[in-house]
Amino acid sequence: MIYLHKYFSLDAKSKRVYDENEKNLRITGNTYRLLVFLCEKKNADITEIGDYLDWAKDYDENNIRQYRYKANTIIGYDIIEYKNGMYSLAGEVKETDKSDRNTDLLHNDSVELEKNNAENDMSKTEKIKFSKTPAIIASILLLLTFFSWPYGYYTFLRIVVTGVAIYYSYYIYEHNLTEKLSFWFWGLIVVIILFNPVFPIYLNKATWGILDILTTVFFVGFVSKIKA
Repeated sequence: MIYLHKYFSLDAKSKRVYDENEKNLRITGNTYRLLVFLCEKKNADITEIGDYLDWAKDYDENNIRQYRYKANTIIGYDIIEYKNGMYSLAGEVKETDKSDRNTDLLHNDSVELEKNNAENDMSKTEKIKFSKTPAIIASILLLLTFFSWPYGYYTFLRIVVTGVAIYYSYYIYEHNLTEKLSFWFWGLIVVIILFNPVFPIYLNKATWGILDILTTVFFVGFVSKIKA
């Protein structure tokens, strides 16, 4: 059985998931099984999902939330929704037998579904990609403030840290993760305000030292959260 969604296609026989551009996605394990189950059943509560994954194991809300987050992140859209204790797929899922189709037809269906929603949805390829490099660079520059530098270094630091925070906050916004990562999103907004070079905030050196450490820890925690 092949399941066709606006943002992905799932081949249950080969156990592969493709994005809207026919790129193979690395969705495996219970994340893949959750996606298959919701394609078949459309919506289910945690008990039904847990019984499907492994009736002998107790799955709690955190387990299912982790699988949901991973599927949404890899596909790039919030395709698995949670409301009133029920998990469900957002949007219509079309079922078709592989025996009645070939790869070209599957591709054509995916392209057609994408075109039908092109006016309202941004293609995944147009969205910015996540990278840990900006956070690493900003963290190194922040830690280097414990040495003595000319004033120009701190102006440069403000520009870099503000740019990095804007990059990550925009990433969260574009991938519809604002609600899911609300702590990190608003934390990035605070960083932008504190370090912005346009309307600089002036504090004493000791206070900035503490803020530099906290900002470094924040960046490291953020990229670790996204990696998970």
